[in-house]
Formats: sequence, C-alpha cells, structure tokens
Amino acid sequence: MTRTLEIRGLPASIAQDSWWLEDSPRQKPERSTGITRAPWSAGLVGLTALADFLFFDHPKGLSLVIFAAAILAAVWLLRKPKVNWSGPASLLAVGSLPAVEHLQALSVFFLTLGLLGSLAWIALGDRATLAQIARTGGLILRSVPLRGARDLWSGRHRVAAPRQQQGAAFGFNAALRAWGFPLGGLLVLGALLIEANPILLHWTNAIRLGNFDPEYALSRLLFWTGMALLIWPLVVPPLPQRQTYPRKPGAFSGLFDPSTWGVNKASTGNALVTFNLLLAVQTALDALYLWGGASLPEGMSYAAYAHRGAYPLLITALLAGGFALAARPHLGTKGWLKPLLMLWLAQNVALVLSSLLRLELYTSVYGLTYLRVHAAIWMGVVAIGLMLVAWQIWRSRSNLWLLARCTALGLGVLYACAFVNFADLIVRSNLSRAGDVDTYYACQFGPMAAASLQDVPGCDVAAPQIEGWRDWGFRSWRVLDNLASMNSVMDQAEVSHEYPRR
Repeated sequence: MTRTLEIRGLPASIAQDSWWLEDSPRQKPERSTGITRAPWSAGLVGLTALADFLFFDHPKGLSLVIFAAAILAAVWLLRKPKVNWSGPASLLAVGSLPAVEHLQALSVFFLTLGLLGSLAWIALGDRATLAQIARTGGLILRSVPLRGARDLWSGRHRVAAPRQQQGAAFGFNAALRAWGFPLGGLLVLGALLIEANPILLHWTNAIRLGNFDPEYALSRLLFWTGMALLIWPLVVPPLPQRQTYPRKPGAFSGLFDPSTWGVNKASTGNALVTFNLLLAVQTALDALYLWGGASLPEGMSYAAYAHRGAYPLLITALLAGGFALAARPHLGTKGWLKPLLMLWLAQNVALVLSSLLRLELYTSVYGLTYLRVHAAIWMGVVAIGLMLVAWQIWRSRSNLWLLARCTALGLGVLYACAFVNFADLIVRSNLSRAGDVDTYYACQFGPMAAASLQDVPGCDVAAPQIEGWRDWGFRSWRVLDNLASMNSVMDQAEVSHEYPRR
C-alpha cells in the first residue's frame, strides 16, 4: 500500500520570496526623502512675504543682500545638511560684498553667483568639489523660473507625500488642471484689455470696496506669484538628474574643429614662420616710434597713431591665443615648432603692451571715457591670458588647467572692478588734465561723481539718494559723506569771511 507524500507547508524563506505567485500585486512602498511637504511650503510662503516686505514699491539695494541671506538660512534650516555652515555662508558673504558696495549689474551677478554656489554646496555636502558646485549651481539657475510652474502644474514635488488614491483624481489637482490655465489667462487678458480700453479702465477705477484697489491688488498678486516661481527652485531640494547620453553630431559639430579651418601638421609650421615675420615688422615699428621716440611722418600726431592701432592690435592678440590653442596638437611633429610658438606669443604680449601705451598717449590728449578705461583693463587681462597660454603649452598642461585659470582671472578682475567708482575716477582724471576740459561731458557722469563735480561751474548734478536701509549702498553713502564734508568746509569759510578776527 503506497502512501501519498503530502507537504503541509512551505519553508518560510520560500513563502517570503514567492510574493509574485499571488493574484493581486502588492503596492510598492512609498519612497521618502525624509522631508515633509508642509515645512517647505511654509518656507516658500515666508520667503515670498519677506520679498514683498523688502521689494514691493521699495527701491533695491541692501535689501537684495538681506533676501539672499534669508534664502540661505531657510534652506539650511529646512534641509539640515551634513555640512559646516561657515563654508556656504562665507561664499555668500564674498558674493554679497559688491552689492553692499553699490547695486549695479556686476554686483547683482556676483550676488547671484554666491547664492547659487552656497545653495549647491549645501545640496552636495562637505566633500563637494569646485566643479561639482559650479555644475549644480548652473542646474539650479537653469531651472528658474520654469521649474516652479512645472512642479505646480504636474504635482511632482521632491518632497515626501502620500500618493493620492485613484478616487481623489477629482480633487484639487484635477481642479487646478481644469481651471489653472483659464483663470490665469483670464487675469492676464483682463488686465491688458482694461489697460487698453479707457471705458473699462474708468469702470475699474470707480470700483472701490473701502480702501481696496483692484489694480493694486492685481499687481501685488502678480508680484507674489512671480516671486514664488523664482524662489521655489532655490529652496526645494534638487531633482534627481536623468542619465545623459552623447549627442549625435549635428550640422555644425565640426565648426570648432581646427582642421576645419586648415590647421594641420603642414600648415602649422608655415603659419608660425609667416606670422612671426609679419608681427616682427609691427613690433619694430612700435619699438621705433612708441618706445624709441622717433618722429612720426609729417601731418601725423601721436594721438592719431595711438588711436589707429590700439583696438585692432587687441583683436590680433585674441586671435593669436586661439591659434596657439589650435596649433598645440601639432607641436610634437617638429622640435622647432614649440619655440617658434613661444616667440609668436611673446610678440603678441609685446603688441598688447604697445596697445596700452597707445591708449595712454591717446587719453593724455583726449581724456578718459568708460570705453577707454574698460579697454585698458581688458588689454591687461589679455596680456596675462597670453602668458598663461604660453605657460600651458611650455609645461604641457591640459586645456582644463587653462580654462580654470582664465576663468579665475576674469572673475577676479570683474570682482575688483565692482569696488571701483569709475565715474568719479574718470571725472577726476579729466578735470586734472591741463588745457581745455569738456565740462559738459564731465557733468554727464551722474550722481556717483557728484563730489568731484561740486565745484564745476554750470554743472548741476543731483547727489545720490538713500531713502532708507533697503536701498543703502556704501558707495552712495561715501559720496554723500564727501559732499557733506565739502559743504561743511564751505560754510565754515563763509562764516570766517563774514566775521573776521579782530
């Protein structure tokens, strides 16, 4: 008599791993980042309200620095990162100094750069490299302001929240999808039509619910909406990055290939020989007339000679740097190519120095302008950049090495320029020159040159205005302080003249 083998149960390990045998699939557990939605929404509302307090109907100045510090503090409190706070705070402080000095496009650029860098540092942690911080800051900037609108529309937030049940599709998100665009478009089109139709504008101006002003309320609502869209990508944690794949070569993919422009092994040597011979002629003429002091041909002044060649020689130096980088891969074919390239770069550095001397001769006759000052600074940067190119080629450094140092050089020069009152510098230089002074042109440099233009007859330049702590700037305060000191000295002189000592 045979007995049937009966297995009354499964081993626990198999029972736990056989979930796929069930008829109804199990719901996957929710992934959570450990961040709840409520604090981030509260932080967004708080920062938007702070922006309303600082910026709406108020002049900008120190308020931008305060707002940037508030964003950094809010992100720090909400994220609680594992990074020392002194690093991101110091980076933001360095970026904020130009805005404290004077609010201008350059200072706003450095303030934005410091804020993006500090936020990226917090997101990456202590072990973040400079390249990673720069890349992450660029990703944050690229997401402003479209990411806020996209997250609001799709409901995809990088914060932990329970998934909505299928029956809740007719809730808030469904209503937002159905009426968000129509209501927003209705507000925009209505505002445009009211502004274009005098009758509708008269009717809306007649509507007053106590102190309620519909036009003012609409402008404030638009301000809140715009600021929320700008703040959200800065405050919310970064979205996970998708995997990138190499792009297919496009129609203009070979545009920056040196071989496209005829730079190859054979042409490199020929170009270096001919280019050096041509530059030697220009270098000899500069040495003779600019540095040697030889007399120019009849009818030509040093000012005309200087003005004629300053800017073309600067473009020549820029092209020389590009040619040096393009010719670098072919330098190993022949031993004499590298010294010849060093001679080429050295002659271009000498040409840049000659351009500086030309510009100095020209400005000694015709005075300074913004363009001439900026050109002089740019010539110095180009000369140092050519020296860096020569060092890179001589020491066989990588292009990334050169790019990092040229970027640091450019940012360092711009950062230093943010603290210079060029208007006052140009006016002082032009007024101190001997001969005729164009006072009309000097009076066009505005409030930042008011102290230097105080004693110029017929020059009525308004002093810089500081309405309060929101638009305070160190440069404006210095100009006002100088004007107050000058007026105090003049008042004392008038009093001593009216009541002389007996």
